[in-house]
Amino acid sequence: MSGTKKTQAETTAMTAAGAEARVAAGKAKEGKKEPVAYVGPDIKNIAVNGTVYIDGLPEPLQEKIRDVPALKGLLVPVSGLAAAGVAIATQGTALNHLYHAVSARLQEQQKNR
Repeated sequence: MSGTKKTQAETTAMTAAGAEARVAAGKAKEGKKEPVAYVGPDIKNIAVNGTVYIDGLPEPLQEKIRDVPALKGLLVPVSGLAAAGVAIATQGTALNHLYHAVSARLQEQQKNR
């Protein structure tokens, strides 16, 4: 798979994640800056599943998001953490597809090192 070509699952999941991000952005505009939790696969020396970020994201994670933009969809508002966990565990949901697509992409990058 090429670095820029996205699978249908990634595209679908990113669309759903984008909708969630717009809701979170709307809350942020209202002045309610809510912490976010990373619900993706562990990324060695960068991010661990379940980590909560209160005052923005650390630079290494921001760099990885620039490299793998789909990771942004795996950052969910803390208020939606339980629902995100269920969605990731439920086969066929957008977050489930996104999690697995990102996981595959990260594994591919690790092999190419």
